[in-house]
Amino acid sequence: MPAGSADDDAGEGCRVVELIQTNAIGPVTEVHVWVSRAWGRQSPEDAAKHGDIVSVQELPNETKPVPKGLHWDLWLGPAAFRPYNSIYAPKTWRGWFDFGLGEMGDWCCHTLDAPYWSLDLGLPLVAETEFKTPVPDNGFVSDKAIIRWDFPARGNKVPVTMRWYEGGLKPDIRPEWNLESLPGSGMIMVGDKQCLMTGGRPNNPKILVPAKDWPEYQKSLPEPTIPRTFEENPQREWVDAIKNNKLPGSNFDYSAGMVEMAVIGVLAQRFDTRIEYDAVNMKVRNHPELDAYIKEPVRKGWEYGENFW
Repeated sequence: MPAGSADDDAGEGCRVVELIQTNAIGPVTEVHVWVSRAWGRQSPEDAAKHGDIVSVQELPNETKPVPKGLHWDLWLGPAAFRPYNSIYAPKTWRGWFDFGLGEMGDWCCHTLDAPYWSLDLGLPLVAETEFKTPVPDNGFVSDKAIIRWDFPARGNKVPVTMRWYEGGLKPDIRPEWNLESLPGSGMIMVGDKQCLMTGGRPNNPKILVPAKDWPEYQKSLPEPTIPRTFEENPQREWVDAIKNNKLPGSNFDYSAGMVEMAVIGVLAQRFDTRIEYDAVNMKVRNHPELDAYIKEPVRKGWEYGENFW
């Protein structure tokens, strides 16, 4: 999201960074992020609330005819072969770790982006599952989970604990948040002076002072300092970067680290465990058997990057 993102949330994300950089809420020690749904195991009732999520009570055990126009082997790519079933494609592939990373893989680029950028989080020392509903096996995403990352001090920035709640789970509301309820999705940073809240995207960032004080408080907020480029038009920013030989804001130097942070959280979620992460070597210190899932085996004929690992 930096200064014009590959995402479409750039301007509001910039505002979060400006507020943090000007010490508007003080040193941040906690971040709470929640999303209203999950891509995994759903009850029929929950599935009915989300038209793009199919109800899955058990793993599919039947083979269905491959739809005309779908090259099933090509769609599977490096993943282990399995017979076609509409529960995988075209849309609900995120519910299986062979194909996607569940809700975190879907929404981390929106909801985790502002804290990752503004707090310069880097990579965690620890990622741990604090809650997860049971699933048939560890290849299948659960319908509810809470994941925690622990980040070390970074320069003059204090250590941070960040929690991700999915499937409708939310943090408990604190008196200092001055809130009666929480929206379906959102993010709160806890500073030692104030707290800051956004929506599921980093839209409408707000310091959580009492509602009656907010109009006056806004008068003292810092002026924008980060350039905005092509607001809510990431495609244009990408084309502009090509035509003018410059990097877009959310380039690989930025996005790769954020994705690695999220994937370590997904690994903890998948195996319902604590991951102590060696970021330099991309290894799991306390569960070396899980290293195989950082670079998973692939089907014969789909090998890639073998000489770089």
